[in-house]
Amino acid sequence: MLKSYIEIPPSATLRMNTLALAKKQRGERVYNLSAGEPFLPTDSGVIEAACRAMRAGQTHYPPVLGLPELRRAAAEWMNSTYATAYAPDEVIATCGGKFGLYALCRALLGPGDEALIIAPYWVSYPSLIQLAGASAVTVATAPERGWKASRQDLEQAITPRTRVIIFNNAANPTGVVYHREEIGALLECAAAHDLAVVSDEVYSGLVYDGRIFVSAGSFPEHHGRVFVVQSVSKHFAMTGWRVGFVLGDKGIIESLGVLQSQSTTGTASISQWAATAALAMAPAIMSEVSQKMSERRDALHSALQSTFGGFVAKPASGLYTLAALADLGVKDTASTAFCERLLEQANIALVPGAPFGQEGYVRFSFGEDSAELCAAVRALGEYLKKTRLLV
Repeated sequence: MLKSYIEIPPSATLRMNTLALAKKQRGERVYNLSAGEPFLPTDSGVIEAACRAMRAGQTHYPPVLGLPELRRAAAEWMNSTYATAYAPDEVIATCGGKFGLYALCRALLGPGDEALIIAPYWVSYPSLIQLAGASAVTVATAPERGWKASRQDLEQAITPRTRVIIFNNAANPTGVVYHREEIGALLECAAAHDLAVVSDEVYSGLVYDGRIFVSAGSFPEHHGRVFVVQSVSKHFAMTGWRVGFVLGDKGIIESLGVLQSQSTTGTASISQWAATAALAMAPAIMSEVSQKMSERRDALHSALQSTFGGFVAKPASGLYTLAALADLGVKDTASTAFCERLLEQANIALVPGAPFGQEGYVRFSFGEDSAELCAAVRALGEYLKKTRLLV
C-alpha cells in the first residue's frame, strides 16, 4: 500500500471554492462568496505587455531570482509607495505570495522551532509552518480589541524556541490595518528577542476610507530582520498570473533562490513581464481595483444590514468580512458544519471561521459584483428562515 507523507489539511478557502465551482460546472446556480480574489479583468495594458513579450520570444526560462526588470520594478514600487528602501538584489520573484511564505518558512524555521501567528490568521500559516518541521503558536485577539495583537500579547507567547513572527497586515480574514506605532511596538519586541518578522502585505493596496497603509519594511532600524511578502494578485486583479515577491536581507533572498532553483525554477516568464508592466502602471490600476472593492464592500454590508439587522463591522481593508454567526442570528456556532450544510442545501459558499482559528464565525468574500453579493445575502436570509436556523 502506497503512503503519502503529506499530512496537512487542504486549504479551507480553496476547498470551499473547489466545491462551489464543481456545483457550477454541473449547471447549478451557486452564490460563491468563498473565493479570495477581486473578480475584475486584468488591465488591458498588462495583457498587451504580455503579448508583446511573447511575440518578442520572451518565452524561455527566466533567471531563478526573477527578471532583473521585475526585481528592479518591485523594489522601486515598494520604495515609492510604502517608503521602504529595498535594492533590486533584495527581491525575489516567486510563484505567488504563498510560495514566498512557504520558502521563508523553510529558510527561517527548522524542526523544533516555533513561529507566532496572530488569530484570526490566514488558513495556510499553520500548514506552511508545519511543512518546515516547526510548530505554530497562536496569539489570540478579540473583536473588542479590534482583532489586534499588542507587544504584551507577543511577549507572553514567546519561548526559547520562537524564531519567527508572521505578521499579516492588512489582515485576512479580519481586514485589520495596524498603525505605525503598533507595528513599531511589534518590531521592537522582535528585536528584543532576536526574531525574524515575516510581514504578509498582499492586501496593502486594498485599504479603504482614507486609511494609510504602513509597511513593516519601512522601519530602517529593523531592515535586517523584516521580510515583506507582496503579490500582484489582489490589488492588481492578477490572481491567475501567479506572481509574488519577497523583499528582505540579500543573504536570505539568495537562499530562497536556491530553494526555488530546486523546486519551481521560478514563475513563468510571461507572467513576470506582465507583472513588470503592472508595476509600471501601479497607481492607476491599484486605485481602480481599490475603488471597485470598496464599492462592493459597501454593497455587501448594506445587504447584510437590511437582511439581518444587527451590526457586522465593515473591514478596513482586504476582500473579506468576518461575521459572527450569532450576529447573523444563527443558533449553530460549528462553522465548518454550517458552511458545508449551507453549500449543500442552498448553494451558498462561505468559508468557516474554524480554519482561521476563530470558531463561531464565517468569512464572506466581496470580490464578486454588487448584484451577486446582494443576491447571495438574500438567498442566505431565505435559507435560514426556511430551515429555522435563526435564533
